Amino acid sequence: MQLFSKFQLTAAILAGGKSSRIKKPKCLISLERERLIEIIIKKLDKLFEEIFIVTNFPELYFPQGINLLGDLFPFRGPMAGIQVALRNSKFSVFAFACDMPFVEERVIFEIAEKHFQHKSPITVCSYEGKLYPLPGIYSKSVLPYIENLLAEDKLSMTKLIHSFKSQIIEVENLDIKGLSFININTQEDLEKIKQGGIKCSG
Repeated sequence: MQLFSKFQLTAAILAGGKSSRIKKPKCLISLERERLIEIIIKKLDKLFEEIFIVTNFPELYFPQGINLLGDLFPFRGPMAGIQVALRNSKFSVFAFACDMPFVEERVIFEIAEKHFQHKSPITVCSYEGKLYPLPGIYSKSVLPYIENLLAEDKLSMTKLIHSFKSQIIEVENLDIKGLSFININTQEDLEKIKQGGIKCSG
């Protein structure tokens, strides 16, 4: 039985990268017989009113049954994925990386709660003092600024966050091991995770 209404936020799973370091689409890597994309969809589907997968390879994700968006600025990093999601979303965009499958539900709730409470243009996390642009919420009010940055090929997410009165939430007390911020970039990362070495280094 569902105990709460779904967030009036659009979840955007960013899956547009080339996965150049791991030589295969990261989102389709399997962990315990589930692909990373399936792990994160299962987590988000019960929480959000609207979900998109943002990808430059739509043919890989048709079987997921989730609405797909293509980057308008291909291969320009998470900012490009957030831009196209904001253009198409009903709500502010809660952006997630497809290669960060261990995001804690309590962290999602904390970010959403603080966002609605303070109505910040951007709400993101820090863990052990390090800023993490993903997962994070980006309001529609920042879309024109993001599009200007993309047009000028200025892709720094950190600079984007610091250009606004962004809300940065320290979540070390909610996610002690930093699981929400572990991403899989290399085969070594994957093997380490499979062996249980999944504490974020900060």
